[in-house]
Order: sequence, then structure tokens, then C-alpha cells
Amino acid sequence: MIEFLKKYKMEAVSFIVTGILAFLSFYFSALRYITDDQFIIFRYIDNIAFGNGFVYNIGEKVLGSTTPLFTLLGALFKYVFVSIPTPDLMVYVNIVLLSIAGAFFYRLTRNFLSEKLSFVGVLILALSRAKAIPEGMETSLFLLTLFIFLDCLLREKYYTSAVFLSLSILTRPDVGLIAILAFICWFQKQGFKKAFRFSMVSIMVALPWIIFATLYFGSFIPQSLLAKLHTSDIVSIPKIQALKAQLAGMSKLYWGRIFDPENIPLQIVFNLVPYLFLVYFGVRKVMNKDNWILFAIPAVYLIVFGISNPIMWTWYITQLEPFWMLISLAGLSIIFEKTKRIFLKVLIIFLILAGPLFFWMKGLYISNPGKEATFTEFGLYIKNNMHTDDTIGLINIGAIGYYSQANIIDFFGIINDYGSHFYPVQSPCVDKTRMYSVPPSLVMFTKPDWLVLSAKEELPLCFHESRLYAQKIFQMILSGN
Repeated sequence: MIEFLKKYKMEAVSFIVTGILAFLSFYFSALRYITDDQFIIFRYIDNIAFGNGFVYNIGEKVLGSTTPLFTLLGALFKYVFVSIPTPDLMVYVNIVLLSIAGAFFYRLTRNFLSEKLSFVGVLILALSRAKAIPEGMETSLFLLTLFIFLDCLLREKYYTSAVFLSLSILTRPDVGLIAILAFICWFQKQGFKKAFRFSMVSIMVALPWIIFATLYFGSFIPQSLLAKLHTSDIVSIPKIQALKAQLAGMSKLYWGRIFDPENIPLQIVFNLVPYLFLVYFGVRKVMNKDNWILFAIPAVYLIVFGISNPIMWTWYITQLEPFWMLISLAGLSIIFEKTKRIFLKVLIIFLILAGPLFFWMKGLYISNPGKEATFTEFGLYIKNNMHTDDTIGLINIGAIGYYSQANIIDFFGIINDYGSHFYPVQSPCVDKTRMYSVPPSLVMFTKPDWLVLSAKEELPLCFHESRLYAQKIFQMILSGN
């Protein structure tokens, strides 16, 4: 053990530091469960652990989770630690996973950077990604499996890399983009036959899940993924939102966390352009024929998500921030090489860390519990006032569905397979400035006992027949933040 710690001293330090920052992010922040989707996973986890099957609504076999590996891992821990509330349990699991990911991120960056800059990278990773801990999503597992895949790939452990690539795909389906790059990389280094063999290893690792999902759900393709492919028909957001979200995220990686003017030209001049210069110099300094995949991964995500579905689920690209960190820190190392004065190097590191540190500390002192606390209250209220067989129709199904434990009719179509058939809503009376418009025909088709709309949603009541029908089934419309 002593020899192991000596050999992997900095990896151990990275593990400890990342774990401490992640734990503090959860312990001190009032803004704990800041998204809604994790409660969908939590309900799947509970149903699996309690023997109800891989279902959201008991008896409905619909794959509404795009992260089966994380869901099954959570169910395993829930089965063992049944007395711990699932949201808290998954926070503890994610702290451990992110801590291990921090150690592997250090190993990854150490291939290109000095020991000091590599540890700076770990600090930035921990400060930036620790906010994902209270979200309870699959971020930590995604980063861990991806970092191990890349570490094995660069160390020419190709069979192991194939295994972890498959595990990463089972954590996030968009890793299929990375699988294409991995095949090209294997082909380049080992030839077609071995690249094919490595691909078959990845397929064999995923095969048990593919077989089970096909037999159990009727398809291994998640319904939630199919629903998101229809997002442009459901949600009203400008088409360039995806690209804007990615560029904004890149510009705020360092000092942009502190200085983030609303004026777009100022953002570009003071945040994005200097950052892109670091990326440019990083690519020139580090990228070669052996490690190009590290640079290709964030570039491919930037392009594909930038021009595809106009809805940018921001966690799809913010989770790629570690790659932009690595590239930009490589560019920063050029500045370090040309700077002889220790004072200037310390000042530069301080400026780089100041933004993530400010962002992290700000998160500790947020007192507004956010809209999810309101959704939780709604869910508990419905639970205490509903009849046993009542159904709830809504879009934001997460916290309300989890705490009410009612049978949920998902208007978005993540855990029911009929929602997307009613979009887009073709009506001149739809308010285009709103994010969602619930089709009256969907309400009439599903006949929910409870109808829940947030402030960003509307039911076009200019449909006379749907207005009459909605009044018959209507018990409550709740306006959230």
C-alpha cells in the first residue's frame, strides 16, 4: 500500500481534494437538487430496488432513462442502503465517483502538462464540476468512465479502453459520437482487424443490456432519447441556442465566472477571444497523431450539438468542459515557458483559479432553494390530497412524480410513448413566447385527474371543446417559478 501511494501520490491527492470540494458543495449549499430530471432516475432506482421492476409507473415497461448503467448502479446501492433517502444516497455515490474521476483526470493531464499545472487542472475540475453533485445526475460516472477509457487508450491498453468505452455509452448514449472517433483511433494505431476486434469487445460488454432491454421494453433505444429528438416540435427556443450555450460555457470557464457582461460584444472580446487564444496555442503545442482524439471529442460535440437539435440540454456540453480545460491549460503552459518570474506565474495561476473558486463559493451561499423546492411542495400536496388511482398530467414530471408517487402522464413523452405524437401544436392562439404549449388533444386523450402547469407552460384555452373538457378534469393548475 505504501509503495502504491508513493507511485500514485498525486492521484491520491487529487482524489482527496476533489472529494472534499464535492462534499462541501453539497453540505453547505441550500440549492441542493437544482434540476428536475434526476428525480425521474430516482423513481426508477426505487422501483428497481424495491422489486417493482425497471419501471417508472408500475406496470408500464417504458425505458425513460438514457443512463441505464447509472440507474442500475443506483438501484444496487439503494438495495444495500435502503434506509438512506435516494436523493442523499446518490449524492454520496456521486461524490465518490467524481473523486475517482479527479484522480484519473490528473493522470490524463499529466501526459501533456507539468505536475503543477496538472494539479491546477484538477482544482478547476473539482471547483467547476462539484456543482453537479447536488444535481444527482450521471455526470460523475460519465466523466469517470470517459477518463479511464482515454487513459487506457493513450497507454495502449486497447482492450480495457474498449470495455470502458462501452460502460461510458451505457452511461450516456451520445458517447456513440466518441465511439466513432475511438474506432478511427484504433484503426490508425492497430489496423482494421484489431479495431474491429476492440469494437466487438465494446459490443459484447453492452450486449447483456441490449438483450434485456429489447426483451423487457421492446427496444434498447430509450423512449427519453426518442422524445428529445422531437424537442424542436415541443419547446420554443431559437435554433442557434445550442451553439450559443456552448460558446458561453467556454467563455466563462475561467475569469468569465467573475466578469460576465450582458453585452455580447464585451463577452466575446474579454472572455471568449482570450480563451480561444489559449485553446489555439494548446492545440499547436500538444496535439499530435497519438492524442488527437482528446481534441476531437470537444470539437465534435461543439459541431454536432451546435447544428442539430435546437434545444441544448446544457449538461450535454458542460460535461465536456474538462477537455477544454486540458487544451487551454496546454496553451497556458506556453505562457509559463516564456515567463521566467515566479511572481508572474503565481499571479497567472491565481487569475485562472479565481473564476472557478468564485463560482464555487457563490454556490455555497445561495439561499434561494429554487423552483424544485416548489415542485417538491406540489408533489407532497398532491400526495396528501389525491385518490389512490389518480393520474397527473404535466411536463415537469421529476420532483412532483417522485414525491407524489402518483401515476404520471408525461406530456413531454420521456416515460410515456405517446406524448410526442401530439406535437407540434398547430394553432394561431398558441403564445410563441412561451417555452411549452400543451396540446389540448393530448389532455383529451390522456384524461388526467390532475393537470399541473408551470408559469412557462400554457394550455391553449381558445379551443372551445378542450376548455370544456379541461374544466371537467381540472383540479389544480399550479404556477411555479
